[in-house]
Amino acid sequence: MKEFSLTFLLIFSCCITTRCYGQFQGKVFDKDTSIAVYAYSQQQAMAWCGGFNNPEFSIADLNQDGINDLVVYERYVGIKTFINTGTAGNPRYAYAPRYEKNFPTVNTIQDTVLYLILLDYNCDNIPDMFIRGMDGFDVSKGYYNASHELCFTHYKSLWYNNDQQSTGLIDAYCNVGDIPAIVDIDHDGDLDFLAYENFGTKIQFYKNMQVELGLPCDSIVIKLADRCWGRVSQTYDRAHILGVPCDNTGLLRPSNGQKITHTGNTCTLIDMDGDGDFDYLDGNISFNDLVMLTNGKSQFGVDSMIAQDTTWPSNGHIVELATWPVVFNIDVDQDGKKDIVVASNASGSSENYNCVWYYKNTGTATVPAFTFKSDTLFVSNSIDIGEGSYPMLYDYDKDGKLDLFVGSDGYYQPGGALTSRISYYKNTSTTGHPAFTLQTNDFLSLSSANVHGASLAVGDIDGDGKDDLVIGHSNGTLSYYKNVAAAPNFTPQWQLAQSTLLNINNANISVGGYAAPFIYDINKDGKPDLIIGCQSGALYYYENMNTTSGQLALKLDTNKLGGIKVVPGNFFAAYSTPFIGKIDNTGIDYLVVGSQPGDIYRFTGFQGGNTLIPYNQIDSTYSYAYPGPRCAPTFADIDGDGMYEMFVGNVLGGVSLYKQQYPVSVNNTTSPYENVDIRVYPSPAKNILNIDWSEALSQFDQHISIFNTTGQKMLSVVVPRSESTTQIHIDALPSGIYFCELQSTAGKFMSRVVVIR
Repeated sequence: MKEFSLTFLLIFSCCITTRCYGQFQGKVFDKDTSIAVYAYSQQQAMAWCGGFNNPEFSIADLNQDGINDLVVYERYVGIKTFINTGTAGNPRYAYAPRYEKNFPTVNTIQDTVLYLILLDYNCDNIPDMFIRGMDGFDVSKGYYNASHELCFTHYKSLWYNNDQQSTGLIDAYCNVGDIPAIVDIDHDGDLDFLAYENFGTKIQFYKNMQVELGLPCDSIVIKLADRCWGRVSQTYDRAHILGVPCDNTGLLRPSNGQKITHTGNTCTLIDMDGDGDFDYLDGNISFNDLVMLTNGKSQFGVDSMIAQDTTWPSNGHIVELATWPVVFNIDVDQDGKKDIVVASNASGSSENYNCVWYYKNTGTATVPAFTFKSDTLFVSNSIDIGEGSYPMLYDYDKDGKLDLFVGSDGYYQPGGALTSRISYYKNTSTTGHPAFTLQTNDFLSLSSANVHGASLAVGDIDGDGKDDLVIGHSNGTLSYYKNVAAAPNFTPQWQLAQSTLLNINNANISVGGYAAPFIYDINKDGKPDLIIGCQSGALYYYENMNTTSGQLALKLDTNKLGGIKVVPGNFFAAYSTPFIGKIDNTGIDYLVVGSQPGDIYRFTGFQGGNTLIPYNQIDSTYSYAYPGPRCAPTFADIDGDGMYEMFVGNVLGGVSLYKQQYPVSVNNTTSPYENVDIRVYPSPAKNILNIDWSEALSQFDQHISIFNTTGQKMLSVVVPRSESTTQIHIDALPSGIYFCELQSTAGKFMSRVVVIR
């Protein structure tokens, strides 16, 4: 199974170097939902949201219409926003990406944003945002802009000083990866904060003193009020230790005196029995179920856990996620009573389809009763094929309309393995109404073959005039499915001919890991060749040497086609995924490559058929798009309006849809400056951004601009010729993803940079 590691993020963020030249087009594509998707006898309102793996849920009114909408945060991926178009008790959450841009901090790729909670702390009935940030609790105030969209401005991180002595402030702590509780635990009218201490055994209670100090409602001042709230301790066991005394440190020590440490908890406080105190549901990184602890404060006058259900709900449908469940107490069905939604907090090692469990509150708002309803809440309402998706467009039924196929790295299986499938969506568009309809989620019955990884490519690779199917696998090998249909214009009949694709010498073709094939005549000899992306970020090129119809003859020409290497400096987790063809109204073929960080690279210079020269990199952040890690793009004009659509797979197993926003022009893209180096660092950056460029560019004035993800120019400077380095002050930029553009007579050059406050 692939892992999306913090180490990779930190390594990648240190510095970005680009080598590029050409017509940088700006924000050509924007997220879109205009193509309808039907499955399981209904329209999928969340179809193009990109899928779900480890979602965190909040309810908020995004468009100020008085109706609560849905906000979903995926760690390391970002925010997804859904507008509620239904009614009370019968919501319909439709994917609405326009609101995502208003969450700048959590759309920044950084390892410190590990949870997101939306609650109103300042009494204005507008949700505020709580994230881990650089500290345990970071707060941003919510407000509505002129377009009635929920936005945020940073307020502060939470620190305390109980004794007001010279020891200074201490941050309110939340373990990395944990999800804390934010509730009015003492019922005094302000929100308080609870999280496991750094050893992960006891819960610390940070009391909000806003009411006690007579401060304005728009204030948070905290103190550490209790080092072992609830008089309970979590160790290595599923069961918690009840009745634990609180000492000066709040630590539990066994008889041998050694400290117990056990980090990895999620804590959700709910009054489960309606007695006025907070019980809590705890998810543990070591287990796949939940523990429900009952609070005896109503009996003893102090928060104290007196009983526990170690397999909640033991009298109902027990939660059994792969590992580390987390509970979200939100009113999913908008009936005025908060329900329970459960997901996994373990990115990269958990269930990836049956991953959102829904327990409806069938009791009352004050005395809840939770009844299991589904383990695919929202997931089944989207295109979601498990983990690591690869979309492909191909007219399968020969009706003149491109159909959508989505392969994947696979669905989670007990024990942690992944088993891949292919989903096939028939193009059921009518004039003015583009649409896809699911035909099967196990095309070719691929799941029965226990395949790991299914990246798809179609083309006549054996020279018999009929399109064959090649499937790339996670181990770097590929399979070949020969088309045995009677004629090229018949629906393909793909039969497995080689479970491991062989080269001209009958040796296994392998690219090391995560083979992502594409079939295209790259050398312009009239025969489709095989180009393969891979985990290392390069492109392998197998030339089609076929001289006999129906026979394969693939010869390795190079494992560094065009000198391409996405994610320079990362040789272990770059994940190149190529597409070659028309991507916009210009009619020009481009080579476009997805990557692990979510950047989309665009190249030219290959159109003449010369496979020995370096190709020209035009973009490393094509169209300012950030579809998420492990992005895999493909393009077509589905609705026939002359403006192209871009479909992008990602690590979550879903698909994002982008639409070309305006016609682009054709400019000459040849230049003697095609191999210049540009460095933009550091990334993440805070106050200063350094930019260096090759001496070859120092003969030109450089116009340097910073754009946000919507294409808005945030600042610009001009650096006179003879200079090859500069610094830009970015103090005024809020946290988020930005794009640094250098423009001169030599061309436009672009790099992505992250700003963290």
